[in-house]
Amino acid sequence: MIDFTSSNTQLMLERSMQFGWTKQTAMLDNIVNGDTPGYKAKYVTFEEALDSSLRRAHMGEKPVASMRSALEASSPVVHTADDETARMDGNGVNMAEQQIEMVRNSYQLQHVYRALSSDISRLMTAIRNQ
Repeated sequence: MIDFTSSNTQLMLERSMQFGWTKQTAMLDNIVNGDTPGYKAKYVTFEEALDSSLRRAHMGEKPVASMRSALEASSPVVHTADDETARMDGNGVNMAEQQIEMVRNSYQLQHVYRALSSDISRLMTAIRNQ
């Protein structure tokens, strides 16, 4: 029996939301500390961890079963840009870059929410037998 509420698509959407919120939190930390001397900007990666997990899953004997575990094992990683300095006081936050990334991340999260809403609507339609 297929479980539509915990499909790989739903799990990927969940991971995408987790990435978006983690990235949003890191960018907000960067913006708040934009005037703090010596503060180093944070950035979040997810694609590398997901790609690595999916490659390992592909090498396994059961790609479908291991695909799920690869998605479950993938999570966003927060890094600190130790080698980047935007100002003379050692602060590594580029405010314009952070604001542009905030807008881009907001659009990405909006897309994920729409995809999730669409999947739930289809499921509700199937449940109502319409």
